[in-house]
Amino acid sequence: MIDILENKVLGVLKGIGTIILYFIVSLFCSYLFRNYILSDNIFVASLFQVLTYVILLLIIGGIYHKRLIHDFKNFKKEYVGVALKNWIIGLGAMFIANIIISSIAGGIASNEEANRTLLGNYPVSSFISMVFLGPLVEEITFRASFKSAFSKWYTFALVTALLFGSAHISSFITTKDFLELLYLIPYSTLGFFFAKAFYETDNIYTSYLAHMFHNGMCVILLLIIG
Repeated sequence: MIDILENKVLGVLKGIGTIILYFIVSLFCSYLFRNYILSDNIFVASLFQVLTYVILLLIIGGIYHKRLIHDFKNFKKEYVGVALKNWIIGLGAMFIANIIISSIAGGIASNEEANRTLLGNYPVSSFISMVFLGPLVEEITFRASFKSAFSKWYTFALVTALLFGSAHISSFITTKDFLELLYLIPYSTLGFFFAKAFYETDNIYTSYLAHMFHNGMCVILLLIIG
């Protein structure tokens, strides 16, 4: 019993440590590359936007490389269906939550607004970052890092979903807009079903696919709508 408790505590600490590392590396890259990311040269700005995610993936992915290799080798084609099912359910729940919250808060979440701006200014690098690199980094950070901390799937899904949602409304720290906190609900709802997809298959690439499906659909729609 004591060994199990110790493993759970270590699992939680490992997960929290990974999230802290994620934000430290993100902030460091933003500071280090600030002149390049804000460059008037679209090619330079796009290159360093992608480079930030590549560095994140190399560091975070490097820590969990054994898990990534194992899951890649053991990925099964039926996991695609699990990813698709959970994404569709999560998308529906998120859509309903967004409609309700938008009617209260007005407008869209700051994170969504920032992503739309990036996509409009740097469509190619944003597509690569938001659809392929970002989802994998986030699934490792918010899902894989906590896998050993919970024995019940719903506890794992709920806790990691709230952490995932909180990361997407982190702009609240600077804006102090309390209505922004409401968007924790739709982001966490979607994160809950990403976590469920991961737990059902015990394979990080299942939740990665679900995450990629979602971001890919959103990015493509925004590019089409303009």
